[in-house]
Amino acid sequence: MAAQDKGSSKVSNKGSSRKAQHVRERVSDEEWKLRCQLAAAHRLVAHFVFVDMTYNHISVRIPGEPSHFLVKAENVFMEQVTASNVVKYDVDGNQVMASEYKASPAAYNVHAAVYKARPDIMAAVHTHSPANLAVSAQKCGLLPITQQAMRFYNRVAYYKNEYDDTTPEGTRHMAKALGDKWHMLLENHGALVCGSTLPEAYIYHHFFELACRAQVGALGGGTELVMPAPDVCEERAKKFGRIGQYNESSRDWYASMVLADKLFPEYKD
Repeated sequence: MAAQDKGSSKVSNKGSSRKAQHVRERVSDEEWKLRCQLAAAHRLVAHFVFVDMTYNHISVRIPGEPSHFLVKAENVFMEQVTASNVVKYDVDGNQVMASEYKASPAAYNVHAAVYKARPDIMAAVHTHSPANLAVSAQKCGLLPITQQAMRFYNRVAYYKNEYDDTTPEGTRHMAKALGDKWHMLLENHGALVCGSTLPEAYIYHHFFELACRAQVGALGGGTELVMPAPDVCEERAKKFGRIGQYNESSRDWYASMVLADKLFPEYKD
């Protein structure tokens, strides 16, 4: 039985390599690099964050193709995303490159609405973790009680649970609620964290998740919280929460990619 399992694995790996080569031949070098980075980002978020089955997704706009973006397929976990199984859509929600995979309506509607409304956004991470789900249900919103949370001080939009935010209509309301901000808590639903680059969206999502985990823990402690002064929070947000400061050269992204190469090199398939 063990030998048979090994043989099956080898066949599967060869099949994955052939599929990857087929996709690689149909896209530009820049898009393939972006596909690899997007696959790595999914696996890294799954590594660091408790995610919700197949229902969380990350997307990235394709440079030079402002109306097109890449996003996770609907029938794979974040841990299973590869460069060849991410799918390509336009901002009207149409799949624009043939693939055996497709995105869920929730995924392409959410990301298409954001990219259509905000040409400056280049990447978006949407997750339902226990921590951000909990904070999305707290009337106080995200509190600036940690250095991670202060990055987002007065910089988080809130989307009320009034529309089905997986439909075209609902996601249009969601994008309108985002306004000119880059991060959002969707009431009773989870988080949406955006960036001017894929590394930036990934890194800010990591800080956002830490902030939510800390808040849930602090509120659960039952003691009075130390709330920093507003001017302190704003100063920290301006310094550490700036949009445009994280890219491929950022140390956190570099370290993350090294980790991805070590833990799950098959993301490049």
